[in-house]
Amino acid sequence: MPIRSLIIVFAVLLVSVKVHSQRADSLRTILKSAQGVSKFDVLYELAYEYSNENDSLSLVYADQAYQVALTLGDTARIIKGGRIKAAQLRRMEDFEESILVAEEILPIAKRHKDIFELKILLTSLAISHTLRAEYDKALKYNFESLVVRENDGDKKGMSMSLNNIAVIYYKLQDFKRALDYYEKSLDLKNETKDKHDLDRLYINMGLCYNSLGEYDKSRKNINEGLRSCEGKCSDQIILEGEIALGISLLGDGHTDESLEHFTKSYDVAKRIKNHRYQAENLVSMAGAYLKKEDFSLAKKCLIDAEIISRQNGYRFLLERVYNFFSQLYEKRGDFQNQALYQSKYIKLKDSILSEKVISNLSQLRTDYQERENIKTIAEKDQLVSLQKEVITRQQRQFVFIVTITILIFALAGVLFYFSKRQQKTNRELSSMKAQLEVHNRELEDKVIERTRDLINSNKALREANDELDYFIYKSSHDIRGPLMTLKGMCNIANIDLKDQASLDYFKKFDLTVDRLAVILTRLQSVIYVNASELKPERINFHSLLDEIFLFEKKKGLPTRFELNYEVAENVSLISDARLVKLVCENLIDNAIKFCSTSERTDPFVKVRGYNESALVKIEVEDNGIGIDAGAVENIFKMFTRGSERSEIGGVGLYLAKIASHKIGGTLHLKQTDAKGTIFQVDLPLDLSSELNAKVESEQQLVNAIEKLSKERRNILPVI
Repeated sequence: MPIRSLIIVFAVLLVSVKVHSQRADSLRTILKSAQGVSKFDVLYELAYEYSNENDSLSLVYADQAYQVALTLGDTARIIKGGRIKAAQLRRMEDFEESILVAEEILPIAKRHKDIFELKILLTSLAISHTLRAEYDKALKYNFESLVVRENDGDKKGMSMSLNNIAVIYYKLQDFKRALDYYEKSLDLKNETKDKHDLDRLYINMGLCYNSLGEYDKSRKNINEGLRSCEGKCSDQIILEGEIALGISLLGDGHTDESLEHFTKSYDVAKRIKNHRYQAENLVSMAGAYLKKEDFSLAKKCLIDAEIISRQNGYRFLLERVYNFFSQLYEKRGDFQNQALYQSKYIKLKDSILSEKVISNLSQLRTDYQERENIKTIAEKDQLVSLQKEVITRQQRQFVFIVTITILIFALAGVLFYFSKRQQKTNRELSSMKAQLEVHNRELEDKVIERTRDLINSNKALREANDELDYFIYKSSHDIRGPLMTLKGMCNIANIDLKDQASLDYFKKFDLTVDRLAVILTRLQSVIYVNASELKPERINFHSLLDEIFLFEKKKGLPTRFELNYEVAENVSLISDARLVKLVCENLIDNAIKFCSTSERTDPFVKVRGYNESALVKIEVEDNGIGIDAGAVENIFKMFTRGSERSEIGGVGLYLAKIASHKIGGTLHLKQTDAKGTIFQVDLPLDLSSELNAKVESEQQLVNAIEKLSKERRNILPVI
């Protein structure tokens, strides 16, 4: 590897170690104050963080997490904590304790139907029992895992379970059955394009071919597995591939070459502290030395392998060690030791494959085979059913074709008959068409006349409305003079009169005059809105609202009353500024008039402006007394009282409503409840476009009527 590449790899490793260290330190800091569920989560993360670096420390955190989960009684976390503890125990090759923990939480995972954790637990138990040479139990858990993954539709997981089942049959020396399961696993990996553990799968298939004596196929699969890593094989895969190649070469008679591969595999296993493959390589090297009749080296390898296997409980390796010891002493003529190790070999083999274990394996095979048979029968039944359905469909299609043929001939006869009738009908229709055209022209003339009358009526109606508005405006203006005279007389009476009863009457009379003056003012405002000529211009909302707020403050605001607004930056409105201001003024004035007088409430009015779709929306929100439920439907009608606090019939909301309509918008009550009221005004973005479109539409209608009328005059009547 070039020096630059080495530097880059080293730098990446340093960064990874630093990040890992920082995360672990951060988690330990959090752990000091963590309680309950949070404490479990931190302990679990610490166990996971150290799982590939410090097995002992990882186990400590995993055990603490499990104990916290048990104390909390949180079943989901009991499963999670127990699972990582069992996995760490298995990684440290404490298989017995790992199995105890996993079997303790397995029923909980089944009750809670936690499929994710269940699959991991079943696989973990199967691997632990396999390494303890308890093949019946391992096979049971692997088959159970396979069924769970099949029901879950987890094809990648099914491939893994099939591989694990094949490993057990390989250990049982049922190599053809093992190869069958390996090939099923490979088919699923190819189907799902799953490359995880593909290298190991090819190596395992190579080991099967070794045992079947097909060494060329063996090496082909092993090399395929090593190639699938694409030059990035892990140490574990390298040591597995090297020992598999060594076994293949040893079986094919290449003893010296096999020892080279065993040595490579052993060195890697020793470097990464993989005791199992250290022992397996030592046993395989002992077999090679026995072939070379180098008994001293063979014995040394077997002694070392026996020590490692005993320390770690590798019974399946001890079986091979005793067998090779028996062969060694037989070749050396030491029949006493040969008999001793032969006895140990037979005893251990019988314990591994006891009558009970063989019975369990047989029953497991039978159960799974029966399940497969039932599945196959169901598939065959489904195929027969499909075939019957196909035959039925073909019969129906034949009947359908015959029926269609008959119908086609019948249809041809009917078409011929109707063709003759159609010709006669066409002749009659031609004669009626001329008459119909005459009637159509007459009808069009009437439509033109009625449309022209409608246009004239609308024009007359607008003129009448204008006259009525002028009359109301003039009357209200004329009434205001005498009204102000009455107001002055009331003021003089209040000064001159001494009689209290008379003063009370004149005060009430004065109040009535004020109310009448307000009504006249609002009537004039209505007429102003109806008669005003629209002048679209770009509106600055900030200036408009500031002006309204200043005016309201000059009029006087209730105690603690707040006025504020919030206008989005992208708001852009072209409309009539006077009418927009009139709408906002009346809504704000209405909100102030009906504010809450409670000492516990800080009354406010908030105005919001924003764009939405092709509209500008203005919302006026208050926290006042709200609107009586019975008045909501009529709230925008003239002289409607929306609350008991209304002094006179309301015109403010009516004014806001008609002003909104005048500039092409809508006003509606968005919300009213105990918390207050929200009114919303929706205005078009550009009023000038709306006005132009309206004028253009009216002009098009007039032009269309004139054009149609002209055309009618130029067409001669059909006789």
